[in-house]
Amino acid sequence: MKIYTSYWAQVRNFPQNLIGLNTTIFPPKWRPLGFDKRKVLVLDCPPIKPGQACDGLCNGKCSPKHPQDCLFLKTYYEQLCNINFNNFINHLENLKNKIELGENLINIDFALIVFEAPSNLCSERQMIHKWFKKNNYNIEEWKVPKW
Repeated sequence: MKIYTSYWAQVRNFPQNLIGLNTTIFPPKWRPLGFDKRKVLVLDCPPIKPGQACDGLCNGKCSPKHPQDCLFLKTYYEQLCNINFNNFINHLENLKNKIELGENLINIDFALIVFEAPSNLCSERQMIHKWFKKNNYNIEEWKVPKW
């Protein structure tokens, strides 16, 4: 099982065996949770969604302009560090097995979905990568396969 990060605009390119995990407060209206018409599944991922401590800390205008100075991202990273990483990975392994059996899929991977594209450094993606790295787990940005 591999775990990636991605963003909502890429979900339309996901293969069926890449399960999206929503890390945003609300998914976009154009792509609700569940299966889409291509049978690509996106589920909510509450432990990774910004919690109450993050409320009101981001106004979307990136002020300050430097992500390392962003109180929202610092608070979000602290939230991630309070999650038992091994339990989180075990939960994903169990979810993977359940989906593989129930949906008759093989080789399931997961993509933690944020709103911002990879070029936007002021994104939860940065803190997610930092948290995975802290826990010695390789995570990378999902890219559309080149045929």
